Amino acid sequence: MATTDTKKTWTLAADFDPALRAGSKFMTALQDKRVSPQRATREALFTAIAKSRPAILAGVHVPVKRSERIGLQSALIDALTSAFKNGETANAQIGSTRVRRRLAVSELIRRWETGRHLVGVTDLHIRGTALERKVNTDQLSVFNLLPLGSDEMQTQEMMTMVISSSGNVTDSHSDDPDGSNHCFMGRKLWLAWDAFEGRDAGLQDCSRDLINDRARFELGTFCSLQSAQWWTVEPGETLFLPGRMAHRVITLEPYMGIGSFYCTPASCLENLGRWYLNGPLWSLDDVAGTYGGLVDEIAKTMKRTIQRLKRQKKELQLRWGLDYATFGLQDWRLRCTQVDQRKLMKNPLFADLVHTIEGIAPPSKQ
Repeated sequence: MATTDTKKTWTLAADFDPALRAGSKFMTALQDKRVSPQRATREALFTAIAKSRPAILAGVHVPVKRSERIGLQSALIDALTSAFKNGETANAQIGSTRVRRRLAVSELIRRWETGRHLVGVTDLHIRGTALERKVNTDQLSVFNLLPLGSDEMQTQEMMTMVISSSGNVTDSHSDDPDGSNHCFMGRKLWLAWDAFEGRDAGLQDCSRDLINDRARFELGTFCSLQSAQWWTVEPGETLFLPGRMAHRVITLEPYMGIGSFYCTPASCLENLGRWYLNGPLWSLDDVAGTYGGLVDEIAKTMKRTIQRLKRQKKELQLRWGLDYATFGLQDWRLRCTQVDQRKLMKNPLFADLVHTIEGIAPPSKQ
């Protein structure tokens, strides 16, 4: 039976996204598919990552300078305005038609603060900027391989500020690696499902399909998917989302947070297997071939990193969740068909990585 909280959330979301207006017909099914937040622990984080499940964790520490003195929102706005020069622009989604255009960062923040404009921006990048000195993202990237590789590999991390107005809708899409989203303020509703199961059932994906207007989405179809799940992300909570899951996101309350992508030992086989079998999304628009060898680079770098970690102190191994790589291997073998496993094991880079992970001890039962 649907709770009052569930009904209120979906009623508000339907005001912003017409595709969700049939929600009252599916309340019971939706209640069964809800993912609830849990306390942030190493076990909760890496178990979810290894099993390719979404997790909303409360208590991941992402400190912002001066927030204790002037308040979190003021500290974030101060950090943003001081990090970007006058006139420096960002790509934004604007208005109910979701038109994309570049606006000055100062103008984006002004529109967001007034609450009278519909805006969404996801490319205020943190790495290598003054913003990185004011927002400490260590807890979101301490286990991430992507920042350690070539420029092309580092680009895939996309550590960025996420700012969106109440009512902003991000259409159904997929991302390539696993991703994290930390919420400083506001609230978002996330609907997520396995990208390939969804496509087979008729749900469109802006990252994989040619879309003329908006991705085809039907709530009844979503509810029928075995993989379908939904949740809200609220202040102080951090979402960790498997890269295999397509998602549709509705901002319920004015939102400010941090998004990024990661690749880590506990889920590397899930990601690399998907990329080798289906091609990575970053290759679809890569006319110049800039990222042609990136999947191989990630596979080789992951193998070397795991081999080095096996010789490092236990503390560093725990930070990377190295012991959970064996759980990731077990989950990959359960999830991946025997036909696809045979295809992947013919790839020497993938096979070498599998054999490297086989030599890692599983988590202790302490």
